[in-house]
Amino acid sequence: MSITDNLIIPLIAYTPGIEELSLIGKSLDALNKEAVRYSLWRDVAEPPLVRFAIGHSRDRIFLKYYVREKHIAALYSQINEPVYKDSCVEFFIGFGDVPDYYNLEFNCTGTVLGQYGASKIGRHFLDPQLLALISTRTEVKFNHNDQLFEWELTIAIPATVFEFHVIEDFEGMDCYLNFFKCGDDLPEPHYLAWSEIHNADPNFHLPQYFKKSRFEDVEVLNPIGKSAHLSEIV
Repeated sequence: MSITDNLIIPLIAYTPGIEELSLIGKSLDALNKEAVRYSLWRDVAEPPLVRFAIGHSRDRIFLKYYVREKHIAALYSQINEPVYKDSCVEFFIGFGDVPDYYNLEFNCTGTVLGQYGASKIGRHFLDPQLLALISTRTEVKFNHNDQLFEWELTIAIPATVFEFHVIEDFEGMDCYLNFFKCGDDLPEPHYLAWSEIHNADPNFHLPQYFKKSRFEDVEVLNPIGKSAHLSEIV
């Protein structure tokens, strides 16, 4: 498996409570954003503009996606339905040296599909009761100036969701991962990747193109008055 060191996942300080995801979202806003910029397998004149930020709290992974696109859909509302047909962002992660990895896929309203396996074929669906522990927060608007939908999705993933591993603390763990954007049933289907994939046919499930990462103990405090606006996506 050819994987390159590329991404550090910082520790995010937060106070659990009713506004928890909002505060986590602000902390993620203050981080550097990574672009999901490689448009693959289809010629799309104006592919979506997508970025993400990632952090952790030792027992959870925090993600925030920032998306601008011409078309939007959220037809699926039940866990493990084919959300990749909607406006969808995806997070693939594996731990240690085993070939198996998790794929967590979310449409723009936060509905999740989760699986585990070593390749695209023969994957196991994750326990819906565990996937239901994932918290999400969505903000959607339509920008009339450039005629684009703009949406942000904040996600908190408990360690227990990764049911084939016993994870008590993410800190110091190594992982390998990739991030994607798709929309198979949108008027303009597309396949975007953070780490570029070289394959003749559409296939996100190629861990040789994942990138290595580490969960660090560098703490990020909740910022006050610091947030990334959708208009900053480039």
